[in-house]
Amino acid sequence: MAIERMKFLSMTGNERELDFIIANDLIGSGFQPENTLKVLEKGWKVTYFSYDSTIKEYIKKAKELLNEMDVPYVKKQVELKKKLEEIKEDIDSKSQEISSIYTKIEENEDQLAKIEESIMPIEHLKNLPVALEQLYNLKYMKFRFGKISLENYEQLNNELANLDVLILELEKTDKEAWILYFTPDKLAEKVDSYFKVMKFERVWLQQEIIGRPADILTKAKEQITKTKNNTEDLKAKLIDIREQNGREILNDLLQLELLEKINKVKKYMAHDNKGSFYIVGWIPKDNLQELLPKLNKDNVEYVIKNHDEVISTPPTKLRNNRLIKPFESIVKMYGTPNYTEMDPTFFVAITAFLMFGFMFGDVGQGLVIGIIGAILTIRKSNLGPVLIAGGISAIIFGFLYGSVFGNEDIIKGLVPSPMDNITSMLVVGIASGAILIILAMIFNIKNGIKNKDVGKVLFDKNGIAGLVFYIVILALIVGFLVNGQMFISLSISVTLIVVTLLLILFKDNIENLINKNKARQKVSIIEKIFEIIEMLISMASNTISFVRLAAFAINHVGLCMAVYILANMFGTTGSLIVAIIGNIIVIALEGLIVAIQVLRLEYYELFSRFYTGDGKEYIPIEEQK
Repeated sequence: MAIERMKFLSMTGNERELDFIIANDLIGSGFQPENTLKVLEKGWKVTYFSYDSTIKEYIKKAKELLNEMDVPYVKKQVELKKKLEEIKEDIDSKSQEISSIYTKIEENEDQLAKIEESIMPIEHLKNLPVALEQLYNLKYMKFRFGKISLENYEQLNNELANLDVLILELEKTDKEAWILYFTPDKLAEKVDSYFKVMKFERVWLQQEIIGRPADILTKAKEQITKTKNNTEDLKAKLIDIREQNGREILNDLLQLELLEKINKVKKYMAHDNKGSFYIVGWIPKDNLQELLPKLNKDNVEYVIKNHDEVISTPPTKLRNNRLIKPFESIVKMYGTPNYTEMDPTFFVAITAFLMFGFMFGDVGQGLVIGIIGAILTIRKSNLGPVLIAGGISAIIFGFLYGSVFGNEDIIKGLVPSPMDNITSMLVVGIASGAILIILAMIFNIKNGIKNKDVGKVLFDKNGIAGLVFYIVILALIVGFLVNGQMFISLSISVTLIVVTLLLILFKDNIENLINKNKARQKVSIIEKIFEIIEMLISMASNTISFVRLAAFAINHVGLCMAVYILANMFGTTGSLIVAIIGNIIVIALEGLIVAIQVLRLEYYELFSRFYTGDGKEYIPIEEQK
C-alpha cells in the first residue's frame, strides 16, 4: 500500500570485469539502469558501448539446433565460462555437422523413393527369363507391358485368333492380370487402339533399367537394405550427438541469452579510453543492502544518492499485499503513480469492491462471476483476482438485497430491495459520492504536503480551500433538505465561501507572494468568473454522478424482473431455459456495463482530483525484454 523508496546508484569499475559484474552482481539485484550519458555531468570524455547484433542471430541458431536435437529448453542460471567467439564456434560446428547428417538422411530417403518407384513395375516382371534390354532392342516387333481387368483379359483371349498379337501372361490375381504383348511394328497402332478400348493400363519401363528382372530386383533390394542401414546409422549418430553435446548446446544458449541481457544493459552504459565503465540507475532501498557487499568484493566504486539529489526521475515500484495487488492493473490503466505521490491501489480496491457490489448485488450471479475469476486465476490471468473480488462483493450485497439469480423470493434480504427503496438508494449514492470526493481532496492535500507544495495544499480547488468550500456547500444543502435549517450560521457560511473562493481564484498570485516572485500576472475578472462557474459545475456534476450507483442497482433489479416475466410466459422447461439465458445475458452485459461505470467513477470523479499517474514504471534488468 505504498511506493518503495528508491536510491540512485552510480558505479564505475574495470571494463574487463564488466560482463561478470553485470551477470553476477546487477542481474537479479532489482537494479534499473538509466542512460548514463544523460545523467553524467558535461565534460566527461565517455562514449556508449557498441551493440553486438550477432548474439540474437546465434540465440535463434542455438534454439533451432536444440529443436533439431530434440533437446528440451530448460531455463536455469549459468555462469559465463566461455567467450562469445568460442560459443559461436561451438554452435556453428555442431550446426554444420547436424545439418550435414540431415542432408544425407534426406538424400537417402529420396534415393529409396526413386528405387522403390523404379522397381515397382519390375516386381511383375520377375518371372521373365530375358533381359529387359532385349525387349528394348527388338527391330520388327513392338512390346507393351501393363495390366488389364480379368474380365477384359478373358474376352481378349477369346479374340486372339483375329489379332496379330502375342500375349505373355506374367501374373494373375482375382481382379487383374499383368501381361506383355507383342505385335508387328506396322500393326502396333491398330493393336494399341484395340487394347486401349479393352482398358489396358500400360506401364512404361525406364530405358536405363537393364538386365534380367530377377537380377534387377535382387540388386535393388540390396541397395534398399544398404541405404536403410546407412540412414539408421546416421540417426544413431544424431542420438549420440544429442547425448554428448545436447547439454553443452543448452548451456551455450543460456550463456548467449545472458550475454544478450548484458548487451541490453550496456546500451545504458558508457566507457572511457582508460578501460573504465560507468553505469547509473535506480534500486529499491531494501535491495541495495544485498548488492553493496558484491560490489565491494568486485572492486566496483559507487556513489549512493537520494531522489532529490539527481536530475533523473525515479521509477515507481508499488508495494501491495496479495489481496490488494490485483487492483494495481486498474490503477496502471489510468497511469503509473509518480514517485512523489500516494499509491491509490488500496483506495481503488476498497471503493471498486463496494461500488460494484452496490450496483450488481446478487448471490447467484456473483457466484458465477467469482467462479469465472477463479478459472482465470488458475490460468494465470491478471483479470482473475479482480473478478473474484467483484463476485464476492456481488454476493455480499446480494445477501443484503435478498437476490439469488434475480429472484427475491429465495432468501430474505437484510435491507429493502433497491426497487422498493428508490429514494434511499439515491440518497446513499449521492452521500457516498460526497464522502469519496472529500477523501480524494484529502489525498490531494496529502500529496501536496509530501511534495512541499504550499499552493496545492492550501489554495488549490482540491486543497484545503476547495475542501472547506465543498464541505460548507454540502452542509448548507443537507441542513436545508433535512430540517430546513442550516448546520452552520449563514454569516459564517458566506464568509467561508467567499474566502475560500478568493483563495482558489488568486492561488497563483498568492503563491508568487509567498515565494517572493516579483513577476506579476494580469488577472482577468471574466476569466476568474468562468473559473468559478467551472469549479461549481464540476463539483456538482461529480457529486451527482454518483447517482449512477443507485440507478444501476435499480436497473439490475428491473432487468432481472423482466427476465422472469418473460420466463413465466413459457412452460416449465421453456421457463427454465429462458431464466438461464436471461441470467447469462445479465451477467455478461450488465456486469460489463457496471464494471465500466466503476472505472468511470474512479477515473473521472476521484482520480482527477488527486492523482496524476505520470510516473515511470519500475522494470529491473532481469525483467526487461
